[in-house]
Amino acid sequence: MNVYERVVADLMTKTDPQYKIFNDKITKSKTESLGVRMPVVKKIAKSADKSEIEEYLAECKFAYYEDTLLYGLFLARLGAEEFWKRKDEYLCRCDSWAHIDTVVPEIRIGKADKEKFYILNKDGIENLDGYYLRFRIVMFMRFYVDETHTDEILRLMDKLDGKGYYNDMAIAWLVSVAFVRQREITLAYLQDDNLGEFTHNKAISKIHDSFRVSDSDKKYLKTLRK
Repeated sequence: MNVYERVVADLMTKTDPQYKIFNDKITKSKTESLGVRMPVVKKIAKSADKSEIEEYLAECKFAYYEDTLLYGLFLARLGAEEFWKRKDEYLCRCDSWAHIDTVVPEIRIGKADKEKFYILNKDGIENLDGYYLRFRIVMFMRFYVDETHTDEILRLMDKLDGKGYYNDMAIAWLVSVAFVRQREITLAYLQDDNLGEFTHNKAISKIHDSFRVSDSDKKYLKTLRK
């Protein structure tokens, strides 16, 4: 039994039928799922050594939602440089927002490489769509909503809007996070953005849901709805 077969066999002993029903509804993956809870999947991802990870990556059949997710989590374990080189091997298999949103936070970008990956993340982004694009948007949100990058990122979102529901939702999510972290920059943006009506209003709705935003800001933001 190779590493991949062993991991899948392990996953099959940890299925939860009720969780599968719930997770299938929210992830909307077209790939068959086993119904393994996320903490269990992440624990498996963290338990493998480098040689096991490389074997898994070489052997993966992408037969299930979970084995695909583990591919991304294992790849993230190899470091940001290696992940970036091989990311398309994973992204071409992604068919759920959760395949992106679960893996991106596991990527580790050191301070010395932060600007390098920012430039890489911007490169060619306007030509992307699908989960290739969502990956880039979530990368920006996870690592670059700060004093240095937020204004440029927000203006870039204007050019990316309208490329599908899951990407528009990712943009709205990014804007809501930016409002909490960089209020002044994001408020000025929302007063003069070029987002479509859906994405703009969804961003305001997400900001309104945050307990870290004042009631007065929430009230004012309602006046900015398109």
